Amino acid sequence: MNRLSHLQIRFSPDHKRALYGVFLMLWASGVLWIGFHYFLRVQSEFGVQAHPLENWWLRLHGLMAFAALIVLGSVLPVHARRAWQLKKNRRSGLSMKIVFFWLAATGYALYYFASEANENWLPLLHWIVGLALPLLLIFHIRRGRMRHKVSHQTVTAHA
Repeated sequence: MNRLSHLQIRFSPDHKRALYGVFLMLWASGVLWIGFHYFLRVQSEFGVQAHPLENWWLRLHGLMAFAALIVLGSVLPVHARRAWQLKKNRRSGLSMKIVFFWLAATGYALYYFASEANENWLPLLHWIVGLALPLLLIFHIRRGRMRHKVSHQTVTAHA
């Protein structure tokens, strides 16, 4: 018997709330930063400048990125490992890992390597994928739930 056979793939309600809460705050702070950075500039006596809240949305986004790394770390040992061993939702799970790695890498690059030479394309690499994240998460979650429902119905029918 597999030593992980007793572990569940699904999250506890508290774990699910933590995951959803962190990713909602991460995504919302990124969207708010984009909105304030590109669409809510303010006119001052020195010309057009960043909105005063723009930096606060970016700071919150950075904080939530750290929180996201923590909650992602809580997903890998049981949820991802167990699903991989059971051969469930592998493609979308692997896609999620790649997307999170991409966002972490491009976020790191934005923080440490942003310059005038890459200011036109580097942010796009990060926020286009970041804006799509909820759709990717919903796809992964629904796909997992559908597969769980189908496999559960199959087990019930055979019993």
